[in-house]
Amino acid sequence: MEIIGTRVTLAEDEGRRLFADQLPLNGEIEKVYPGELHNPWCLLKLDQGFDYQVENKETKEFRGFRVDRILIRSRWEGCAAGGTQPTSVFVLIADEESKFDTDKIDIKDFYFESWAMSTTLTNPQLTSRWWQRR
Repeated sequence: MEIIGTRVTLAEDEGRRLFADQLPLNGEIEKVYPGELHNPWCLLKLDQGFDYQVENKETKEFRGFRVDRILIRSRWEGCAAGGTQPTSVFVLIADEESKFDTDKIDIKDFYFESWAMSTTLTNPQLTSRWWQRR
């Protein structure tokens, strides 16, 4: 199944409150990075980006940046982000857009911020209204 171009929404996270405050997030799968032993990583281009910050573990200083794309990968073996069934996904955030300019993902280059539920948007207007009523 080709998932590039598939529209998804992310909601119901378990992670940092700063990320949770951004939900729900809608976007389109822009690129797929093959997984070695697991499901592939999907680059999700967000409809609306957001400002984010992370703490430097050594200096304890915070640094802010803009997030317009994130990486997601299903946590459930055999289920794909962007597939026909909702799935729980890992969410990785990059502090630099250039980290997506590769053919292979090294997760150590990203910030693990959350788990979320990924649902394919078959009718974006209906799905968007449903999440807003929650």
